[in-house]
Amino acid sequence: MKRSNAVLCWKFCHVFHKLLRDGHPNVIKDSMRNKADLADMSRMWGHLSEGYGKLCSIYLKLLITKMEFHIKNPRFPGNLQMSNRQLDEAGENDVNNFFQLTVEMFDYLECELNLFLGVFNSLDMSRSVSVTAAGQCRLAPLIQVILDCSHLYDYTVKLLFKLHSCESHTSAGLTAQASIYL
Repeated sequence: MKRSNAVLCWKFCHVFHKLLRDGHPNVIKDSMRNKADLADMSRMWGHLSEGYGKLCSIYLKLLITKMEFHIKNPRFPGNLQMSNRQLDEAGENDVNNFFQLTVEMFDYLECELNLFLGVFNSLDMSRSVSVTAAGQCRLAPLIQVILDCSHLYDYTVKLLFKLHSCESHTSAGLTAQASIYL
């Protein structure tokens, strides 16, 4: 059914996103077996240039990215809520892990922002669509996107500060070593 009706697929994506964020921790792991089906649907809907079809393609890519991120980084819960200590533990206090985590978060953020942009580009800005049923249907998933983005932005800033401080420690250590040889 979700292969034949773009609006139904859009609603499926919204509910699936909520499950990935707020469902049982095993939802992400158990959903990975359907990753190929989601990728096929994304390619299928991607052939449409406008309307819900194009949005479904973008949303399905985001959901796949979300699942892959959480499988690679199992310490991050679906809703992305972590303490600073948990974030440190996720990077195992290794600059390389912090760098890799930052890159993965930027990729994840890019997918989130692509959906945001796609939704807003699909709206008719000449009239107030946010009060119509169709407008509400298109805008509703952005709540999940905003919740994800707020955590991802926060964590990337913290990780960038960590990387900056690691870099200054590393370069200070290298400068001290170089002065020994001079």
